[in-house]
Amino acid sequence: MTGRWQMMVALSLCVALFSANWTALHAAQEMISRDLDLTPAAGVWLVYIYPAALLAVLIPIKGRLGVLLLGLGAFGLASAAAAFAANGVMLVGCRAAQGLAAAIVLRAGFELAREHFRGTELWPALVIPVVLAVPAQIAGPVIGGVITEFLSFRWVFLINVPLTVVALLAVALFTPRRAPAPA
Repeated sequence: MTGRWQMMVALSLCVALFSANWTALHAAQEMISRDLDLTPAAGVWLVYIYPAALLAVLIPIKGRLGVLLLGLGAFGLASAAAAFAANGVMLVGCRAAQGLAAAIVLRAGFELAREHFRGTELWPALVIPVVLAVPAQIAGPVIGGVITEFLSFRWVFLINVPLTVVALLAVALFTPRRAPAPA
C-alpha cells in the first residue's frame, strides 16, 4: 500500500471517530440530562449542535496537513473539555467545538485527497472513509450505551482523547508531504 492510500486509511479512522462520536451521545443523553439537570431544550441543543456545526465543512480552507492536524488537536481538546463540563451550557459549547473541529478535519482531508488522487482514483479514495463511517455511526449508540451503563457519560467524551492521539499519529505518519507530480 502506497503512502497516499495509507493516508486515506488514516483519514478514514478520523471519519469513523467523528461518526461514532456523533451518534454515541444518543445513548448517553438521558444520563447527561439527569446528571447536569438539563432542560429539554438544552437536551435538544446537545444532540443537534454537533451535526449543525459539521456544516462548517462547506467553508473553504487554506492549507492541508497542518490545518488537519490542528483540527484533530482541537477535537481532542474539545472532547476532554466536554468530559469535565460542569453544566449543560459548557457541554453544548464543547459539542459545538467538536463539530467545528471535525468539519475542519473533514474539509482538509477532502482537500488532501483531491491533492493526492486524480482522475479515476479520486472517487475510490473518497469511498473508503464513507464505507467506514456507516458502521461507525451504527456502532455509536451501542458504544455510548455500554460506556454509559458501566462507567459514566463523561467517558463517552473522554474516550475520544486517546483515539484522537492515535488518529493524529496515523495522519502525521502516513500523509505524504508532497503531492504526486501531475501526469
